[in-house]
Amino acid sequence: MIEIYSQKIKEQHKEIKAIINELREDVYSVEDIPENTIWIALKLGQLNAILHTHLKFEDDFLYPCLIESNNQYTAETAAKFSEEMGELAQKFEAYIRQYIGTPNSIREDMMKFVKETSSLIEKIATRIEAEDKELYKLLTANPVNCPLKK
Repeated sequence: MIEIYSQKIKEQHKEIKAIINELREDVYSVEDIPENTIWIALKLGQLNAILHTHLKFEDDFLYPCLIESNNQYTAETAAKFSEEMGELAQKFEAYIRQYIGTPNSIREDMMKFVKETSSLIEKIATRIEAEDKELYKLLTANPVNCPLKK
């Protein structure tokens, strides 16, 4: 089971990183926003979809499984990651409502959009890197009997 969970996380992280890198290229300068608004909105929609799937997987399967571990460090680290990601997920949901849920909101204040987008994708990227470093270790070093998603 652990191999399946680990592989799923790796695939999702790879996809999230790719979208973040694309966004970094087009959301670093206000001058680039007008000609790339539709593309940026599509990429944000993709990021929203994959993050939603990723978070659902973590919340419903991965973190509960790790929190049930007999290893105290594994259980505490998983609980910490779960709590921190919940806060980041709420910020991302508010961001998506603001910029994707409202037509033309990206163009209304492009400087604010660039600043908020850069900040948020850096937080997500930092989070993914932390998960890459810690979660794989937790999964492999402290195998637990996680149920397989049906």
